[in-house]
Amino acid sequence: MTDRVNQIVQNLDTHSVESVTMTIQAVKQINDFSLAEKIDLSTTLSDVFFHTHHTGSTDFPKLAVHIEKRIVGFGPEMIPYLFKEMLEADSESAVYFGQTLARNGKAGLQYILEKLSDLQNHESDLINIVQALSFFKIPEVTAALPAILNVAKSNNHQITSVALHTVGRLAQKLPPSAFDNELREHMFDTVVSFLSNAQALVRKNAAYSLGRMMRKGLLSDENEIKLYKAFLTIAGRDELHNWDRAFIVRREAEEFLPYFRQRSYSTQKYIQQFKIITKRLLCANTYHFSIQAPYIAQKIEGGQFIIIRPHIFSERIPLSVCGWNRKQGLLDIIVSAVGKTTTEINAMEPGDIFQDVVGPLGERSSLPEKMGTCIVIGGGYGTGAIIPTAKDIKTLGNKVIGIVGARSSDNLIMLNELNQVCDEVLVSTNDGSMGIQGFVTDALQKILALEDVIYVLAVGPVPMMKAVSEMTRDKKILTYVSLNAIMVDGTGMCGACRVTVGGETKFACFHGPDFDGHKVDFENLMKRQKMFAEQEKIAFTNMKV
Repeated sequence: MTDRVNQIVQNLDTHSVESVTMTIQAVKQINDFSLAEKIDLSTTLSDVFFHTHHTGSTDFPKLAVHIEKRIVGFGPEMIPYLFKEMLEADSESAVYFGQTLARNGKAGLQYILEKLSDLQNHESDLINIVQALSFFKIPEVTAALPAILNVAKSNNHQITSVALHTVGRLAQKLPPSAFDNELREHMFDTVVSFLSNAQALVRKNAAYSLGRMMRKGLLSDENEIKLYKAFLTIAGRDELHNWDRAFIVRREAEEFLPYFRQRSYSTQKYIQQFKIITKRLLCANTYHFSIQAPYIAQKIEGGQFIIIRPHIFSERIPLSVCGWNRKQGLLDIIVSAVGKTTTEINAMEPGDIFQDVVGPLGERSSLPEKMGTCIVIGGGYGTGAIIPTAKDIKTLGNKVIGIVGARSSDNLIMLNELNQVCDEVLVSTNDGSMGIQGFVTDALQKILALEDVIYVLAVGPVPMMKAVSEMTRDKKILTYVSLNAIMVDGTGMCGACRVTVGGETKFACFHGPDFDGHKVDFENLMKRQKMFAEQEKIAFTNMKV
């Protein structure tokens, strides 16, 4: 280090705004630094980059800009030094070196492009290089886009994410005239392919880039329509895809909304707010809720279910749907407080909003294969779940008989609603306080003695569904039971709801929730239900509502 450089920097305190300011002013006074002196000064001044994020002063980021400009003032001969420092710097400092390179304009761009092809296999270097390209504001930087799009195809999802983000930044800051039609098509075709990537960060940056391209008018009418349709798929609004099994869920779609706000494509309408509209007590600790869920209400069918998370720190639980209003966008659910999360839900009031509601999930209930007498059986809060399917069976022209069971008359729910979709409803109570004294199987036995039954659907406690299945087995009556009680994820990805049906392993959420009751291994199912009983007890004991 020469004497005059040493004299300039000897008292530099990189934590002091005043000291850094005085050093920059001293550097500006001299115009004949040698290359070695410029490098020494740049190295010393660059220490400020490493300290910018360690101070609470808002002046340091401003000083960093002055340092960038001062280093650029040293001339293009500093570009190799800046490039080398950028590759060796940590992620935060690399931003400043990249911005300094970008301030060199065409000369900085040309140097980066020459080095880019040589460093295609250096993953850590590629991230900083591609990021640096995002800082350029000159139209000529579009020459780098084919290389950036090629880098995006890396097997490293972090490199892919940075490359996609860079495409979006350049689309945002450059004038549309900088992009010819061929380049626009290449950008769209490459980026849109990443919307379905397995990595959430990649999907997010693909959406970010496409949103910027659309808002700057870089997409053809045809590609805007393609993108619009892709977004409909993400948001669960299209009719062509089985979107309820998609990897991209509603919450992620909401995160994408700001990227796609554009002209006639008002994405505001895709925001769902799962507000509780009504709440009414059915019996002790059991409530009927109507909630806003317009897009789920448009698609749901009898037998399908939803996953609800009431609060941000709650667990996710599966719930059957007892009805819906497609026109008003409402779902009807019944929640009986038997654990921590159901108790949390029942503590909520009209106007409160659920954190998440995902659905419709699972397959719709199987319907009878021929015309005849059909029986739907609801045990406890399972009564609500049989109503939509009972309505479907009745609409087909079948005779529908409902059976509802509970411990006592005080625990009976949804009788009026079930009566509206059935030809007849029988009630059984354990204590005989209403209807037949006994269980739903006692009522079922009476019907089987009088009717030629072709179909049975039972929803309720596992022992009840097992007993119903055993009663219909010898008569070879088509019998379905709902196994949503052991679900966790609800999309077939966690595997927690494995059940054995006909000797094969099935996922209750994905292949069900309804299965042939004569093929279900109920013994194994009941064992699996008890696996986390102790943890559930602890969670309930420690809960705060």
